[in-house]
Amino acid sequence: MKINYLVGLLGGLTLFLYGMDLTSQGLEMAAGNKLQGWIEKFTSNRFKGLIIGTVVTAVIQSSSATTVMLVGFVNAGIMTIEQTIGIIMGANIGTTITGQIVALDIVAAAPILCFVGFLLLKFANKNSGLRHTGQAILGLGVLFLGMKTMSSSMAPLADNPEFVHLIAKFQNPLLGILVGTAITCILQSSSASLGILQATANMGLIALRPSMFIICGFNIGTCVTSVLSAIGSNKNAQRTAASHVLFNVIGTALFLILAFIVPVENFITGISRNVPAAQIANMHTFFNIFATAALFPFGNQIAKMSKFIIQGDDSDRDEKSLLYLNPNIQDPNALFAGVRAETERMISLAHSNFLLSTELFRQFDQENYDRCFHNESIINYLNSQISKHIIENISLPMDDSLASLYTAYLRIVRDLERIGDHTKNIAEHSQYSNLSRLTYTEDALEEFDALESIIDDMFESIEIDPVKSHRVNDLRLAYTGVESNVENYKRIHIDRMKSGACDPESGIIFEKCLVAFERIAAYTYNVGKLSL
Repeated sequence: MKINYLVGLLGGLTLFLYGMDLTSQGLEMAAGNKLQGWIEKFTSNRFKGLIIGTVVTAVIQSSSATTVMLVGFVNAGIMTIEQTIGIIMGANIGTTITGQIVALDIVAAAPILCFVGFLLLKFANKNSGLRHTGQAILGLGVLFLGMKTMSSSMAPLADNPEFVHLIAKFQNPLLGILVGTAITCILQSSSASLGILQATANMGLIALRPSMFIICGFNIGTCVTSVLSAIGSNKNAQRTAASHVLFNVIGTALFLILAFIVPVENFITGISRNVPAAQIANMHTFFNIFATAALFPFGNQIAKMSKFIIQGDDSDRDEKSLLYLNPNIQDPNALFAGVRAETERMISLAHSNFLLSTELFRQFDQENYDRCFHNESIINYLNSQISKHIIENISLPMDDSLASLYTAYLRIVRDLERIGDHTKNIAEHSQYSNLSRLTYTEDALEEFDALESIIDDMFESIEIDPVKSHRVNDLRLAYTGVESNVENYKRIHIDRMKSGACDPESGIIFEKCLVAFERIAAYTYNVGKLSL
């Protein structure tokens, strides 16, 4: 008989978790990559961060997903630790929405929700917001069916003396916190853990006071996801995860002090319907609002504590490594922030290497030559790693606009790698010129400088902001200018060789450099077009 309880509980939990995932993905897809934009834009002060953290987490129904996104953004260098504190606090409030939805007790409507959601998901246009809304509605229906299954499977446990005795032990605050922490660490979702607790409470198996201590544990255990995502990230990203842990641990300590001074459970019972699930949901909401109100003025101090705990910097990290892209982060928006940051790094490397190679042509230096080849090896490494992670993660749930960006950046890093190859060719031609003691006319060097200047400006244009720059027309004009000049300079150079003003061997090397310039300009133009 006990095995039947377990099968029912696990089956109900599976439906509950799957329903949560469907709803979360549906709402996130309906919102599109606006969520990333909201988080990036509205963090000028902590209060705005609090609001946006609450809203975003209410939409995606997961504080863990929000904090993982933050870890990714900080790792990519587009947010600071201080900017994340308000959002972390808001995320803890926003995550309470799932418990409140479950507490509505509309299990009877679950089949209708499933039916309506299925119709929208099946027959709405593939890329429409209506289809994603249908997925979210279907998810809610599945969630409530899972809740009903869990409750039904646990009902007989009310007559089991061993189980009743076990639950009685949760009156011990420490044990309750440890159990809550362990459950959420395993499920990696405080909302799912809360759903189990609500189902247990609805069957009369656990009272509000021991539930209060378990809820405290839920809020500590939910930090495990952000901590795991920070492994392999830079120091600031690790500090962001540490700030999440600090906020929840300190908030729990303050709440426990309050609970032993004031009869919190009586207050919650007084403001709640006579439904255990509603009381649990309100306790969870009250806990997070209280912790946020108590710690909101001390956001900077939490950031400083995280810096004290995670000391040092990233100066010792190998250049030939991913500095901003962490494969442990499985949020598509945060992953793309890392892809974008690493790509910007590639653009900067390709630009500096181009200038290094042209300087080698004018005046060869072995140290600069070695540096040029070292940079080229980093560019090749980044192309390989960024491409690998894009291909591995493009199947993650995301809207079409974000998927298009992933595809565009796959082409961008490929073109940057080709720029690196042609830059290396110029460096090799420069070395050959130096070893062979080749000379070039003043006119040839002026033509070389003119092409270098145009391409330098093209790099400057795409480096300003490779995502939001609006200089595609300037880039096109620059590329056509390089293309035209190269053809013109080839004809002029042939005339110089015919007249004897230029050595034939020098002429061959110079023409190879002209070809490299034209290809570099073409690929730079491609990068500019794709990243706009």
